[in-house]
Amino acid sequence: MEKQNNISQTKWAVILCGGRGSRMGESTHDIPKPLVKIHGKPIMWYTFWTLYAHGFRNFILPLGYKGEMVDEYFRRIAAKTDSQVISIDTGLDTSIALRMYQAIKYIPDNMDFFLLNSDTLFEFDINDMYKLHKKTNALITLSSVDVVSSWGLILVKDNEVTGFERQRKIRHLFSNSLKDVEGLVYSGFSWIDKKAINNIDLQTCGIDEGGRGMETSLFQSAIDKGRVAHYSINGLWFPIDTPKDLQIINMMIDDRHSIGHAAKKYKEKL
Repeated sequence: MEKQNNISQTKWAVILCGGRGSRMGESTHDIPKPLVKIHGKPIMWYTFWTLYAHGFRNFILPLGYKGEMVDEYFRRIAAKTDSQVISIDTGLDTSIALRMYQAIKYIPDNMDFFLLNSDTLFEFDINDMYKLHKKTNALITLSSVDVVSSWGLILVKDNEVTGFERQRKIRHLFSNSLKDVEGLVYSGFSWIDKKAINNIDLQTCGIDEGGRGMETSLFQSAIDKGRVAHYSINGLWFPIDTPKDLQIINMMIDDRHSIGHAAKKYKEKL
């Protein structure tokens, strides 16, 4: 399965959508995770319209588990737009590195592309992130998010307990081995200059790390060159990893201040 229309020089997005979504249990037995529904619409619907609203017209889908279903749905919602969709059957249990190896050739040289996961609801200023990416001449711009702790937090100052909270946002994490370094939670979204890919071997990286080694190898290679920027996301970011996540997001009030508002509003204008 490999389909494409006319090449365009507008914004490019690579949407990682080939995984099995095994942590979703029965929810992904008959459908792939990108097609799991949130407030009546598949996650992929929100992904497409949010990206389209930010000027993306080129979409690369490295497909795997139930890829035909993802391809059919994505093309259907993109059919009446000026979008180019490139679908690649990259294999059922292929690592992210090898999926990218098959996808990267479709992106024009000297082009930046937006890399993202297909299982996350998001609304933030992607264009603002891109401006930072270009302003800093970065090979890669990584984005971080605040996360809400699912555990109760004991607040301590000078070894004295000062409070207890739930649903507390956490911004910084700390490593026992790097006591002077703050750890920020990576959102799974990054702007990447295609030239950055030349610094690693996509055919070999991450073999012993379940495929996630691509991100470590790629990002660290750019960090070593001093060419990585950081963008803090201010907006909606909600990954769907488990049935509990799906239940939580579907219980949230779907009003004009929350889920998919920008995507829905933009689509209504067309």
